[in-house]
Amino acid sequence: MKIAEYVGNNIVIIEPHGRLTLETIQYFRRAFARRIDQGWSRIILDLQNIDYMDSAGLGALVHAYTSCRLRSTRLVLVRVHGKNRELLKITRLLTVFDVYETTLEAERSFARPPEATVM
Repeated sequence: MKIAEYVGNNIVIIEPHGRLTLETIQYFRRAFARRIDQGWSRIILDLQNIDYMDSAGLGALVHAYTSCRLRSTRLVLVRVHGKNRELLKITRLLTVFDVYETTLEAERSFARPPEATVM
């Protein structure tokens, strides 16, 4: 798995390429943990180049989300399309993550306060 990372405007964009599966999640988790450990508080995860995700990949997304919540880091997803979007919909994770169509929309969302969580 190749993971591209971009930094600008106090935001990190993480863009994994390939398959997010049991065989590749350690690379994803390592890249994600490195940015959280560096203290970044705004992260965009761009999923446009993930061509397949299995249950371990979903678990890695949930792990990333909980890691961010524990550190008061805001994580948003962008460009979740096709089967990946359907998978997030079926598992109801679309209701957990903030999902945007474009990186620009995601960047603008950081200027607004996060949505209130209903308990």
